Amino acid sequence: MAPGALERRISSESKLSPLDRAEMALVDAHGAPDVYVNGKTDTCWHPWVGDLLVKPLRYEPKSGDFVIVLRAPNDTVLGKHRHRGVVTATTLKGKWNYFEYDWVAQPGDYVVENPGTIHTLHMYEDTEVLFTVSGSIEFFNDDDTLRNTMDLFSFMHLYKIHCEKTGQKFNTDLVY
Repeated sequence: MAPGALERRISSESKLSPLDRAEMALVDAHGAPDVYVNGKTDTCWHPWVGDLLVKPLRYEPKSGDFVIVLRAPNDTVLGKHRHRGVVTATTLKGKWNYFEYDWVAQPGDYVVENPGTIHTLHMYEDTEVLFTVSGSIEFFNDDDTLRNTMDLFSFMHLYKIHCEKTGQKFNTDLVY
């Protein structure tokens, strides 16, 4: 941060303590910057499997976390899978559920999926869900044998391939 930037952010009327000011100086010197992603111009929808589309919002290679919006234009099933880390989901539009549970998530609903559970995603027509994924996802065949494992880099690769096919620039600002 430029010299004097901290002072410009904190007004002379500020009641911050000297300790708060010292900690803010460390944030300014060593903290990660805030990030803004314009959902219309900084990223794009791309195909995943079947009718499902993905819009990447964040790839965080240090932790293995990633944030995506999953869209189902048509009623569709992703298939049986297991998360190896925590996944959170916020329903933006439409409704979705797991065949193994008795709830149906609707707009505004929040779901926490804990590591180790196996479930089968069903998304109704015209649904969008924001997922924050930690770690990998294992996909299973009908006989419960492991079919595929995907992680942050698998999803990043899908986005890269889509950008190459469509002549779009891979937005490195999504990697933070």
